[in-house]
Amino acid sequence: MVVYYFMNRHANGTMATFPPDFRMLSGDSKRRTITIPVPDPPKSFWSEADITQDALRQKAIGFNCLGSDPPEGSLQRHSLPSKAFLDRSCSVGLRLELMFPSCWDGLYRDSSDHRSHVAFPSLVQDGACPDGYPWRLPTLLYEVSWQTTVFANRSGSFVLANGDPTGLGYHGDFMSGWDPALLQSAGEQCTDSSGDISACSLFDVESKPCQFALPAELRSEDYHGPRIGLPGIGLPYQH
Repeated sequence: MVVYYFMNRHANGTMATFPPDFRMLSGDSKRRTITIPVPDPPKSFWSEADITQDALRQKAIGFNCLGSDPPEGSLQRHSLPSKAFLDRSCSVGLRLELMFPSCWDGLYRDSSDHRSHVAFPSLVQDGACPDGYPWRLPTLLYEVSWQTTVFANRSGSFVLANGDPTGLGYHGDFMSGWDPALLQSAGEQCTDSSGDISACSLFDVESKPCQFALPAELRSEDYHGPRIGLPGIGLPYQH
């Protein structure tokens, strides 16, 4: 998994940082129907319907066919490709992409639905924030790559762990553990575009083993796999 922090600023040049205990959600685990044009029209032709929060939320999900020729852009495809397509066209696997809202109301660190206190700018990553969201936060992009090639030429289909075969219900959570002052300094001082964290002198890069006791509820669970069904008790596969 790779997490990108894009320091896109407000039109007035300012950018806020995540306050302590800030939380937000991107995506909708219950979505199974896409309501936006496929493929996306060029951004210069986006209409009012293209920049509603519901439309932007759908455009913030990507399924990138790795190894395709020509290469696909980030957030270009918004649903899970068929296994036949993956076997045929994606020689390096599949990358799931999720961008988070970056416009904030400046009032609440969370909300009952974990999304009402934030909004997407008009172009998903760039653009103008809607009325009522005057603060711009760092833009988060989660990338998770899956080695689907291991299952090439085998029968079956891919499905998300929540039972979703469409990919439209892909979603993610963010819970900030940042020191706000440190993140603010990083946004102002660490401007190297290489993605190499060692290029930012504010961080001490260390690799320490993570050791903790296995939770009791997992001790008898076959978490190594492969599993005979989806995670959870009685979670159905949704055709």
